[in-house]
Amino acid sequence: MGQQVRCGQGETQQLGIIGFPLGHTLSPLVHNWGFSKFGLDAVYTAWPTPPEDLESMVERIRSEPIAGLSVTIPHKTAIIPFLDSITGLAHAVGAVNTVFWRDGKLWGDNTDVAGFAKPLAVRDVRSGSALVLGAGGAALAVIVGLQELGIGPLYLANRTDEKAEELAAHFDINFIPWAERGRCRTRILVNTTPIGMAGKFEGLSPWNKYDFEKGQLAYDIVYNPGETRFLREAQSLGVNVIMGVEMFLYQALEQFRIWTGRDLPVDETRRLLEQALYGT
Repeated sequence: MGQQVRCGQGETQQLGIIGFPLGHTLSPLVHNWGFSKFGLDAVYTAWPTPPEDLESMVERIRSEPIAGLSVTIPHKTAIIPFLDSITGLAHAVGAVNTVFWRDGKLWGDNTDVAGFAKPLAVRDVRSGSALVLGAGGAALAVIVGLQELGIGPLYLANRTDEKAEELAAHFDINFIPWAERGRCRTRILVNTTPIGMAGKFEGLSPWNKYDFEKGQLAYDIVYNPGETRFLREAQSLGVNVIMGVEMFLYQALEQFRIWTGRDLPVDETRRLLEQALYGT
């Protein structure tokens, strides 16, 4: 993968996450723990970066140089023009969440796709229809992830119908008006909206519990709280669920692999995250 974080030689390598506002991010916890586990001479830092400072931040990456970067809102699309190249996945999503060096060039990738798709793959879910709720940035990675797995047909519904219709046309999938989403019977339901997230949306669900069907799989990418109302009601009706922490886990594992060539242990990393998030 090009220049990778090295083990105990030379100057301590710098990596970090940019976004604004960053708030509380679990990325430093995961990556610094990983560096320590493998004895890598590296440190991962949170760098709050307002939009007007993005260009100068990329210049800093090139001049210091910084060995790798996580990218979050609002920079996932805005950073692309400042990079030398992006991967096919990043191009398909239209967003970058991981920056790395390859052969002296600054590349962008998108590990949100792998982060979303891996929990489905390990459960051998590779077929059937899916309804995606939401049409924001996360929905882009989710749609590409579903397509990568060969899942379909795909349907999309969003609280703003116009936005969903536009995104559905872009990916050549089916648009469902938000008011009619409960009539769409699919094997997989994915919530990419903030409904259910800790804060003003906590305790809400994007789905009427009476519209769940046995045999379905409900996947919520919200990971705080760990069990959203959407998932709680699904489980109460015998529906299988995937918690949002799984997507965060696998996208972080893929970032670490890109930067270091090393594979963090899945179960240990999951326990680290669950302890930090839920105290369990």
